[in-house]
Amino acid sequence: MSVSIYLNNQQVQIVLGTRGKKGVFNDSYILNAPEGSIINGIITDTSAFVGFLKETWAKYRLSKTDVHLVVGGNKIHGRKVDMPVMSQAKTAQYLSRELSDMGKEGEDYIVCYNSLSGKSDRKLRSFYVEMADTDLIKDYVDIFKEAGITVKSLVSAEGSILSLLDKTINGYFKTFILQIMNGNIVTNILWVDGSFNYYNSVRCFNDVGTTGYYEDCARSLSNLNQFIQAHKIEQKIEKILIAGSDKLDMIYYGDLVSAYGIDASVAVVNQGLGSNGEKNHRAQQVIYALCGLYTDGKKESNFLANLGKAKKKSGVSAELKKNVLILALTLGVMAIVFFAALALRINRQIVYNRLVEYNEDPTISSQALMFDMVSQRRDALASRANSIENVLDTINTYPVLTKDVEKILKDTAKGYADIEIGSFDAQNGLVNVTAEARDVERINQYIFRLEEQEIFNSVKYTGYTYNQDGRWSINVTCTFAESVGREDVNNEK
Repeated sequence: MSVSIYLNNQQVQIVLGTRGKKGVFNDSYILNAPEGSIINGIITDTSAFVGFLKETWAKYRLSKTDVHLVVGGNKIHGRKVDMPVMSQAKTAQYLSRELSDMGKEGEDYIVCYNSLSGKSDRKLRSFYVEMADTDLIKDYVDIFKEAGITVKSLVSAEGSILSLLDKTINGYFKTFILQIMNGNIVTNILWVDGSFNYYNSVRCFNDVGTTGYYEDCARSLSNLNQFIQAHKIEQKIEKILIAGSDKLDMIYYGDLVSAYGIDASVAVVNQGLGSNGEKNHRAQQVIYALCGLYTDGKKESNFLANLGKAKKKSGVSAELKKNVLILALTLGVMAIVFFAALALRINRQIVYNRLVEYNEDPTISSQALMFDMVSQRRDALASRANSIENVLDTINTYPVLTKDVEKILKDTAKGYADIEIGSFDAQNGLVNVTAEARDVERINQYIFRLEEQEIFNSVKYTGYTYNQDGRWSINVTCTFAESVGREDVNNEK
């Protein structure tokens, strides 16, 4: 069984389960490390912490080989990067350059990144890219090794929580806030239209669990509200999800949140954490450690996998190198121009006389006039042909609601909901579907199945309606990808 352990300050989270794209939570422990042995994710008392690890692993009989470490604190720097679609090698180079302004000159560092869902523009991809000092990563590995434990993967708390949200909650809500209450640190994360937008952590000064503590947590949302207003985000917050809380009155806390300008319902997070309610409640209390169980299987998100690719920041800044190169190229070009001009000056008069004689030749003038007339005619015909071709290309991008496309809509709904296909807008690629079922969760699962279909760019839906016949209904609007159904139409022709 996999073991995921989260380190930030004295309170240590340990989660047991199965690691994978759909991590499975089995059990968890929240323990206190020796006082002063961990500060902001840095192990400051190696001897005491190694003893703590040995005692914990022996007491709970934890695996010593399938261990995954999640590190908090401020020693790992990261940011979101939107970039054009590139090959894997070029993607790594591009993202490394995006972090060139971070860290100190001359230090060895490791870059890793997580892929995130972005906007519907297929020409861009979103990543959360991070950088960590090589010695920092090696220290973690060595300390666990001293305790007889082999660390299989190492990820940051920030990058891994964003990846977890992208794989779970983002499938239930598109615009939401996740607030994580982790001891005296509260973290607020904003997702807008299915895309990550904001991450911030602040310190609470009241004791955990007190009225003052929850007021501190609610007050921290005022910074997020300022961000929303400054960036003119008009989308309505669908939900404020809380993680890390044991016993919190959601009605009471919802009133506190409203006082700081966020108008949305509040609930404890359980989306995507499994079907067992009791386990879900325990899982959200250790959500940072839970991140270690979720993986996309790509080594780029694991600092240990990239340990052998550590890079060294140059002692000379990239800007200085660029300026020196420009200066050298300029001087070289100036020298070439000078000597070329000197050589050409000798023959300039001869070349000039030849050009004058050529331009005044009646035969040449007549041919030039004829060429201009033919060129104008050719350009006019080419312009008309391009216009016709552009119209045809545009039409070919419109989707077609063929029988095969209808079959995908109906097959996706089998066993989940009864559907009725309504209007179809080819120009905008929209088809409206009404879905009904007795179990509202089955409709919800049907929508997830629609989102997995490659023929759709997006799937949007309105609120649920409870009908008199005891069935639930919902209106779903699906946006087709370009040219869906066109191949079927061409084959029929």
